[in-house]
Amino acid sequence: MAGPDRRLVQTAVIGSAASGLGIVLPQGADELRRLRRRHPAYTYWCGTQLGGCGGKLADRLYADKVCHFAHAPNASCHRRANGTDSADHLFVKQDLARWARGGGIDARAVLRDLGSGPGDAVDFRVRAGRQRVRFQFRKLSHPEWSSACEELERDAASLDWVFGPGSAHPETVREMREAFGHVLRFRFETQGVARHVRIRAEEARRSTDWVPLDACAMTPEGLRVPGARRLTGTSRRPVAVEPPPVPSPAAPAPRPAAGADRRSGRRTSPLVRKVQRLVDEVNALAASADADVRTTAERLDREAASWVERYGRLTGPDFWSGKATKTAAQGDGLAGRLEKLARRLE
Repeated sequence: MAGPDRRLVQTAVIGSAASGLGIVLPQGADELRRLRRRHPAYTYWCGTQLGGCGGKLADRLYADKVCHFAHAPNASCHRRANGTDSADHLFVKQDLARWARGGGIDARAVLRDLGSGPGDAVDFRVRAGRQRVRFQFRKLSHPEWSSACEELERDAASLDWVFGPGSAHPETVREMREAFGHVLRFRFETQGVARHVRIRAEEARRSTDWVPLDACAMTPEGLRVPGARRLTGTSRRPVAVEPPPVPSPAAPAPRPAAGADRRSGRRTSPLVRKVQRLVDEVNALAASADADVRTTAERLDREAASWVERYGRLTGPDFWSGKATKTAAQGDGLAGRLEKLARRLE
């Protein structure tokens, strides 16, 4: 066959079908042998966070052609991307977790499916400063980008976009440069069995060097890339909007208290907030842990997300009255397991 076999699977996740721990299989036989010796207990999966079928994969070692992952015989899988870049959304999420932990940033990275799969975008959200950074993988039309900006800005004090190859429409690039003086881009470099994100700022006539996340900083104004020159006097909002009308001299509406549900105005239970805080703490601590620990942390993360989604709008009294007692006990047990894992990782 002429050219590479594009059906070969070059990325997988480690540990389980739902894992977020991506890996790029070494293409050379010697490198794959070393990987097997270092990690004999690794299991590989066509992960659901890769848009895969969830089936187990085998690492195929060849001396005369590229090593790759393979499904079981007769497996049916409709995963759209199999190349070395097909797990990049997982790698940027891992890089962001390590970066936040190293900088003492209380933040979380979340995968976003915008219609074509879980790798369409990754959102990084700093809790205390209400800052957001969107790493955009899927190409957006200019109207789609404008609409996404409006949605992301509703509860954000600052919003930065970092675009992957081919993901920004030319009109979007022009608007970003008019607003900020530059547009932020990202790419990846393969290092062993992982890939790591690199970022630069591109102006109309110059660009900064590609740098790792560790060289960047999260400031009150947003993501700062070394060497980037920001236009003075510009808004942090990259969407062109009409000036708001002057409000009438009426009393301002009261803001919901911390921990309140935005839709109902009620305070969420301290137990819900405790579980959310512990999940963030465990995710940050587990970013640099071994594969088994990270798999445990991800399982607890999914369990907590499901529990909070179902019961997150219950108030404190709701939890401890009548039929909700079991719900509270579940939350207490979940919090206990999260605390135990956090102490183990500290």
